Amino acid sequence: MDLLNSMKNLTIKHTQSEGDQQFFKSISADIDDVATEIVLAEYAEKILLIVSQYQKIGSMLMIQKDQVHSPLGTDDIYTTKVIFGATGEDQQVAARYLAEAIKITKPLCIFINLKSYDIETVKACKDIILDLKKEEK
Repeated sequence: MDLLNSMKNLTIKHTQSEGDQQFFKSISADIDDVATEIVLAEYAEKILLIVSQYQKIGSMLMIQKDQVHSPLGTDDIYTTKVIFGATGEDQQVAARYLAEAIKITKPLCIFINLKSYDIETVKACKDIILDLKKEEK
C-alpha cells in the first residue's frame, strides 16, 4: 500500500482528558497536476507536518518561534534547524514560510519533499494546511 492510498482524507481526533485533544488530519491534493500528500498532527507540545510530492517524507526540519523584545516593540523570530536530509535553502525557506503562515505557537516538526519549491506551489500547500487547521476547530 502506498502513502497516497493510505492517507486520503483521514481525520482522527482523540481526547485523553478534558480539554486535552490531539488532532490528526491527512489529505491528498493535486498541485499543478502533481499528487501532494499533506499530514497535519497537533500534539500537546509539538506540531507535526508532512508535505510530500514523492510519497516519501523527505528532509526533517524543526522550527521554533521565539520573540525578541526591543524598545521598538516585540518581533517574532523563527529558528530553522535541519535534523536530517537535504540542507537546501529552498526547503528551509519553504518550511519557515509555512510555519509563519500557519501561525505556529509551539515547535513545528516538518518533513518536506516537493518537486518544485516555487512560490505558487508553497502557497498552494499553505492554503491546504490552513483549511486543515480550520477543520480542527
